[in-house]
Amino acid sequence: MSTPSDPVARVALAVLPQRDELIATLIAIIEREIAVLDHDERLHSLLEASVTENVVTSLHVMSNGIDPRTVDAPPSAVSYARRLAQRDVPMSALLRAYRLGQARSLDLVLDKAMKLPGANTASTVISVVGITAAYVDRVSEQVVRAYEDERERWVSSRGALRQHWVGQLLHAASPNVEQAEAALGYRIAGTHLAVEGWVNRGAGPVDAIGILERLSSLLQREFHARGEPLLVPTDEMDVRIWFPVKAACPAVDPDAVAKALSRAKLPVRVAIGNARPGLEGFRRSARSASRAKAVALAAGDAAPRAVSFAQVAPLALLADEPDELADFVADTLGGLSVDDPWRNSLRETLRVFLATNRSYAATAEQLTVHRNTVHYRVQQAAEKYGVLVEDNAFELQLALAICHWHGATVLRPAPQ
Repeated sequence: MSTPSDPVARVALAVLPQRDELIATLIAIIEREIAVLDHDERLHSLLEASVTENVVTSLHVMSNGIDPRTVDAPPSAVSYARRLAQRDVPMSALLRAYRLGQARSLDLVLDKAMKLPGANTASTVISVVGITAAYVDRVSEQVVRAYEDERERWVSSRGALRQHWVGQLLHAASPNVEQAEAALGYRIAGTHLAVEGWVNRGAGPVDAIGILERLSSLLQREFHARGEPLLVPTDEMDVRIWFPVKAACPAVDPDAVAKALSRAKLPVRVAIGNARPGLEGFRRSARSASRAKAVALAAGDAAPRAVSFAQVAPLALLADEPDELADFVADTLGGLSVDDPWRNSLRETLRVFLATNRSYAATAEQLTVHRNTVHYRVQQAAEKYGVLVEDNAFELQLALAICHWHGATVLRPAPQ
């Protein structure tokens, strides 16, 4: 085999004996420097094929004097980009891999160019750098396009799949929970905290998908979620997210969430439901988040960036939803929400007491009991069950009114 006269081709020929070593080095550097590209075995194989074909193709371009602006990205490089899009790996990681590959390859190629006998070293180096840059620019453009196309297709198809299974969980009389869990990658048996999120309509042109995904990550940290959330777009600028949380999930502080949104500079608003367990909790938490959102939307710009159902429950509750009414009663009255004669008398006394502007005399008269009895019952509600008439008077009045009109349907049964 004769030696080519073109110095660039001679450089490529000099690199060939070290080609496999270069490929192995590039793969190791990429996986070490870019954590999200240190994949499982299947994606590692795709990365290996992509690096191999890129190295082989670039050397072929140099060896044969091919214009790098006319080449197509290797099929394995395109396949790898598409798979990264499916795995939600950021495009920035893919582009950084090409930059690292270019830098390390140039180290070797330029070393060979500097040692090339009988050639204009400066001219050869300039040619090699120009060809390498043009090749990486051409291939990067194509793999980015493949990534974006696949990302759009994948998000759309995944969104449709999630919409189907979430619809089954929310509305089907007997959904196949196991199949839904497998399709969604989300456990239904635990406790769920649902959130409605929407991009501010006055935010101007934005990457809504990216913003809502950042919102999901932020809230996952804020809620100390016990696993990956379930995110389902409900519109181009709206999303519903379920977070798996602890069974004894503490009440969410919407003010803290609003501050976190401001710090992250996310142009979004959120409505937070109540944490509830199991399939029924999956549904009820979503309903409470939806109702909180309706209140926030009705309030317009006056609404805070984060609203919880607990904040607006008196406005959002519907009389034909006994489960939600019962939850509100239990959350407000605590141990006083049990259905037994003694606690029934305490609740009714408190209801009348608040309705008569906290008048012991008027309450006694209306209930036909002694004033001291009213005083004793109010004291018992405070000391034994922690229900203080000075705190949250509006919510307390509403809860007591619900108990008065709905009775046992919203109360917990007395222990046997």
